[in-house]
Amino acid sequence: EAVALLNDLAREFAATTPPGTPPLWVTSLTRSVEHQHRLRRLGYAAMLPSGHCVGYAMDVEMTWFARYGVRDTLAALLLERQQAGEINVIDEGQAWHVCLAPAAGRRLRRAYEIEMGL
Repeated sequence: EAVALLNDLAREFAATTPPGTPPLWVTSLTRSVEHQHRLRRLGYAAMLPSGHCVGYAMDVEMTWFARYGVRDTLAALLLERQQAGEINVIDEGQAWHVCLAPAAGRRLRRAYEIEMGL
């Protein structure tokens, strides 16, 4: 489901940004519980339990895209998906934490299976 979401989002981002814009940048996806504890020790807001530890959360870089004038475009795409009930987002500054909404699971699983030829 996460792969399907990211593939959809990356294609939509590429289609709505000027040529030469770098592709979608995911700064963190799946994490072990051990890594989550390490992040907490380093002072990050790494909650437990975490959607990162089960494959349903990802962090998407935002600040870097301001250099290319497309940060607001990416923010709008994420907020549109949130309004559609597909994801939940938390603005964490440099990156946005994106978590799959349970209601989108079936559609995203099917999209993944089609893309993978399953």
